[in-house]
Amino acid sequence: MSDAKKLANDILDFVNVFGYDEKTFAQTICKGHKTLQQSTMRLFIATIREMAKVTPDDRNAATVELARIISGLADEYPLPLI
Repeated sequence: MSDAKKLANDILDFVNVFGYDEKTFAQTICKGHKTLQQSTMRLFIATIREMAKVTPDDRNAATVELARIISGLADEYPLPLI
């Protein structure tokens, strides 16, 4: 399994537990090296762009709608690797 698939599955496992700690996860990312923060945001935006293509149902309709909005905004803000 590729590193990308393993990490994605680890994140899916993480959020599959009631009461997962999203705040600590977010704070940890935001305390990382500035270049890594930029790379992480590119990863999140890539995920959001893929989510915008998903066919929604009642469980994820709000997520897909928001992903479509964010994808449009993200076009205006390139995230170069510096």
